[in-house]
Amino acid sequence: PKRDAVTMDTTAYEELAKHQADPAAWLQRTFAAIARGFRRHAALYLIAFGTYALGLLESLWLGVPLSFGLVSIVSGTTFVFLFLAIFLWLAAYFIKLWRAGYAGSPLEALKVKLFEDIVAPGRVSNALHAFTANGVFFVGFLTIKKNIPIALPFAWDRTFMEWDKTVHFGVLPHEILAPLFQYPLITFLVNVNYNLWFVVILTFFFVLGFRKEDSALRQRYLISYLLTWLVGTCILGTFLSSAGPCFFGFVDQGANPYDGLMSYLKAANEIYPIWAVPTQDTLWASHLQGHGEVEGVSAMPSMHVGTTILFICCAFAVKKRWLIRFTIPFTVSILLGSVLLGWHYAVDGYLGALVAYVCWVIGGWIVNRMPELNSHPS
Repeated sequence: PKRDAVTMDTTAYEELAKHQADPAAWLQRTFAAIARGFRRHAALYLIAFGTYALGLLESLWLGVPLSFGLVSIVSGTTFVFLFLAIFLWLAAYFIKLWRAGYAGSPLEALKVKLFEDIVAPGRVSNALHAFTANGVFFVGFLTIKKNIPIALPFAWDRTFMEWDKTVHFGVLPHEILAPLFQYPLITFLVNVNYNLWFVVILTFFFVLGFRKEDSALRQRYLISYLLTWLVGTCILGTFLSSAGPCFFGFVDQGANPYDGLMSYLKAANEIYPIWAVPTQDTLWASHLQGHGEVEGVSAMPSMHVGTTILFICCAFAVKKRWLIRFTIPFTVSILLGSVLLGWHYAVDGYLGALVAYVCWVIGGWIVNRMPELNSHPS
């Protein structure tokens, strides 16, 4: 069956090679796809440039510059991730051809695979629009996030701490979890999993942003993804300005119920690398200096939790059991990690989840009014 599949591919290569033999035709089809893509991504661009404009206006009002620091870091990581993904894709395809005993030229086969699939006109267009909108959006987003304590100083931390107690029957969530999780090795593993969030969110963005064909699911995820960050951090995060448990003692003059948690994390960091500890130190130093490698202190709501809710929504949309079985436990683990590592109050996660689901619903409403999209959900 593998050889039969490769034989079928050989015929396809001959047809695709006609396109590959004419680079001008490939470029023409690519530019045409990009031009069509502007209309299809209009909602995404509206959110992106709207957020950029808000960030710019706020910066002018407060007399501070736009924030580009973290955007350059994320963009660099994105391009590295992209080229690595393309290389691995080609390597896997080469192995597939070799194992199936393909008799043709592997270089020609890989060339056709690259230009007519991996960088096919539709895929280039979709990726260009998704990545461009994302980049523009996050300049505005990071500017607004960095400006939160300037626009409205941190004032909600004690309130959220009290809400945590009320919701959890008079006990703070990290105190409930301590007997099960406060062991240095377990804390190290919790932190590894928490940092894995960045890989997972990049993967989701690449898989859906870099698709060959546009679809309702792709547009819904990208729109709800930007909306979640916008509503969650830029709007609610500003009006509910809070620093989080790890910085509680710096923003509240009363007794600090998180002293024990932070002391434990620092002690655990002496045994295993608990990356949250130095990252929190760097983040607060950047906050005090007004610039730095990592910028923007904001706890409520938790976007780590919010974005993982979008993963679950996607998993149910495509009805993949393995993806559902991954995304639900992963979301729970991120919620627990945000509390155990002192980043968030538990109520931050609860509100983040609600915001994400509402934005997913809004994203669906917007997509349903885009008749040019494919009806296929994948």
